[in-house]
Amino acid sequence: MPNTIGIDTGGTFTDLVAISGDGSVRVAKHPSTPEAPMRAFLGVLEKSEIPFEAIERIVHGTTVATNAILQRTGANVVFVTTAGFEDVPFIQRINRKKEYDLHWLKPEPLVKRRNCLGVKERINAQGEVVVPLTADTLAALKTEIEIRLQNQAVEVIALCLLFSYINPAHEVEVGRFLEEAFPHIPISLSHQVAPIWREYERSSTLLADAFVKPLIQSYCHNIGTALEDNGVKGPCSFLKSDGGTTLLTNAPERPVDILLSGLAGGIVGGKYFAETAGFQNAITLDMGGTSCDVGLVLNGEQQFTTTFEIEWGLPVAIPIIEVRTLGAGGGSIAWIDKGGMLNVGPESAGAVPGPACYGTGGTQATVTDANLVLGRLNPSFFLGGELPLYPALAKEAIEKLANRMGVSEQEAATAIVEIADENMTNAIRLLTIERGIDPRDFALVAFGGAGPLHAVAIAKKLGIQTVVVPPHPGLCSAFGAAISELRVEKVHTFAARDPDVTDSDIQARFAPMRQEAREELEREGVRGEPRETLFISMRYYQQNYEQDIKYRSEEGLQGAIGRFHERHHQFYGYHFEDETIELVHLKVSISEAAQHPKINLSTTSEATQHNVPRIVHESATHAVEMPVYRRDGLSVGSQLSGPAIIEEIDSTTFMPSGTELHLDESYNLILTLTLEG
Repeated sequence: MPNTIGIDTGGTFTDLVAISGDGSVRVAKHPSTPEAPMRAFLGVLEKSEIPFEAIERIVHGTTVATNAILQRTGANVVFVTTAGFEDVPFIQRINRKKEYDLHWLKPEPLVKRRNCLGVKERINAQGEVVVPLTADTLAALKTEIEIRLQNQAVEVIALCLLFSYINPAHEVEVGRFLEEAFPHIPISLSHQVAPIWREYERSSTLLADAFVKPLIQSYCHNIGTALEDNGVKGPCSFLKSDGGTTLLTNAPERPVDILLSGLAGGIVGGKYFAETAGFQNAITLDMGGTSCDVGLVLNGEQQFTTTFEIEWGLPVAIPIIEVRTLGAGGGSIAWIDKGGMLNVGPESAGAVPGPACYGTGGTQATVTDANLVLGRLNPSFFLGGELPLYPALAKEAIEKLANRMGVSEQEAATAIVEIADENMTNAIRLLTIERGIDPRDFALVAFGGAGPLHAVAIAKKLGIQTVVVPPHPGLCSAFGAAISELRVEKVHTFAARDPDVTDSDIQARFAPMRQEAREELEREGVRGEPRETLFISMRYYQQNYEQDIKYRSEEGLQGAIGRFHERHHQFYGYHFEDETIELVHLKVSISEAAQHPKINLSTTSEATQHNVPRIVHESATHAVEMPVYRRDGLSVGSQLSGPAIIEEIDSTTFMPSGTELHLDESYNLILTLTLEG
C-alpha cells in the first residue's frame, strides 16, 4: 500500500512518520548525524522497513540550512549592489541589542567586506533609469570578480541593485551577464528572492539565500541520487518555512524558503492535533533534544510573519510560520555564570556527545539528566529501550553542579528543570501576553521528545487549564511534514496611502502576483482546486512597522482598514480612526486544499498499570511513589488522576498531583489542571 512519509531532522534525532492509504501509521527514529545529514535520512528510511517501491511521497523537514547559517559554514559570497551601497550589510540598523553595553558588536553579516562590489547604475524609487548600465561597467564588474577568483574560492554571487523590486531591468541584465561570464557560479537575484522595500532587510535576506545555495544544491542532489538508486519513484519535497512544501528539484532555486524547514513541521502537526481535540486556539510547545519552539494557532489558523531574525540584527524577510525558538531542549546544558547564578542553555550537548546519561561521552549536566535524577524518566525505556540511560552518570553530572551550588542533588536537578520551564514560559509570554493575547484562553499542545515532561508545569505558570499531548508526540514534526500542503506565497512592495489608492489599483497589482503564484503551484503538482488568501501590510502614517491584514475583494480596502484598526487596538489598546493608513506590501498566499488523512491509531487493551511504580520527585523536597502506565495500554475514554507517569516509545508525560487525564477519540491525552486561586 502506498505511503506518504514525513522525515524531520532535528539536532538530536531524525524522525519518520509514514501514513499509508488506509490511515495506518508507522514511525521510526534514528540519531541525527549533523556532520553527514544524508546518513540519518537514509538510516531512518531503512529503519522504518517500508519497501522503497511503496513510497508514494516524501516530505522532508531539515535544519541543514539553519545550522549552516548559525554555525557560519555556508558559501563564500560575492555581494554585488549599486555603487555607493556596498556597506549596507555592515551598517545594518541603528538600534542595539544591549543599549548600555559599550562592548557589544553588531552581528557579522554573511559576506566579507572585501567581497562587496558596487556597480555604476541607478534606478530611482519610481522605477526610472537615472544612471544607465554600460558595457564598460559590466566589464569592470567581471574583472573585479576574476581578481577575487584568483585569491579565493567564489562559490556564489548575490545581486541586489537599488529599487530592483520596482524595476528589475538592470538586475536582470547584470544577472544574465554574470551567468554567461561565470556559468559555474550560482547567482541569487534580490527581485526574485525578496522583492520588498527596505534595503537592509532585502540584502540580508538575499545573503542568507546565497550563503546556503551551494549547500542546498549539493544536499538536494545527494537526496535525489540516493532515492533514485534505491528505486523510490514518488516525488520528494522539502517543508518550507511557511509550512507549505516545495519539490526537491525547485528548492535550490530559492533555498531561503527552506531556512526554517525544520521548525515548521511542529506547528503544522500541532495545529492538526489541536483541531482533533476540539481547540481552535492553541499554543504549540515543541521541546526536543536541542531546542524548544513555541507557536500560536489563533481561530484555527497558523500565524505568519516576515520579521524573522537568524540572530539579533540579521533579518530574513520571507513569509514564515511565526515561531519562537530558544535553547531549552533535553540536551540543554546547565552552567553557573561568573555571578554564581545557575543557567540552562542555550548551549546543548546535542546528539554528540549528548547528555551525560547517554553514556556517549557527555559529562555536563543537562535537562535530561535532571529529569532522570528526579525519577521522571525510565532509564530502561528511553526510545522504547533502544537507547538505555545510565542513572549513575546523570547523578555524577548533577552532583558536580550541586556541590558548586552548595545544595542537594534533588535541589540542583529541580532547579535545572524549573529554569528550563521558566525560559519556555517566557517565550510563550512574548508570543501572547506582550501582543495582547491571553494564554488562559488557549490549550497547550505539547510534543517533541521532552515537551510532555514539562507541559503541565508551564501551563500552570501561564494559567492554562488544558494540555493536549498528541499521539507519538516525539514525532509530531515529522507528522506535520507528512500532512503538509503545497503552498506558494508572493510578497511585493506597494508603497501608497489609503486616500491615494482605489480598489481597482489594488486589484491591478494583485492580478499578476496571483497569476504567478498559481502557475508556480501548478508546476509543483497541486492536487484539487487551490485556496487563495490576499493580504495587505498596513501601518499608521509614520509608524515603522506594519501588520498583515486580510484583503477580501467583496469588502474592499475599507474592510481591510477596519480590521487593521481592530488588530491595532487588540495589540496596543488604542487605535486612530481618522489617521492616514500606509500600505507597505501586498501578499498572495495560495495553497492546495488537500484533505488531511484519517489516521488509524489502534490501541491494545484497557488502561492498566504496566510498569512497577517508582519514586518520582514532584519537587526537591517532595517525592511520591507514582504509578507508571504505558500509553499503548490506554483505550479511548480511559481516565486517570495524577500523580502518574505515562510512557511511550518516543516521549514521557509527567502528570503531577492535581492533574486529570482522559484519552479522547483521536487518541490525544487531554490533561486538565487544577489551578490555584
